[in-house]
Amino acid sequence: MTTDKNFHFLLEAISTDIIGWLIRDNGLSITEAVATWYNSGTFEKISNPDTGMYIESPAYNYDFLRRELRTGRFQG
Repeated sequence: MTTDKNFHFLLEAISTDIIGWLIRDNGLSITEAVATWYNSGTFEKISNPDTGMYIESPAYNYDFLRRELRTGRFQG
């Protein structure tokens, strides 16, 4: 079981990578990338410790986000 502090550390680490990839891969501004990430269903799932997604790699989670952006909904 992870502590609240560890959970938030891992969530922020994932977020940093994914926001950077959104900028790189989609040409988004930092503001657009941050809004895209924090308003996504993928972020909502990762933010729930019960899903366990926060212990997966940023790349694994980015694949979920890319699929969500293509289809318009989270597919877990």
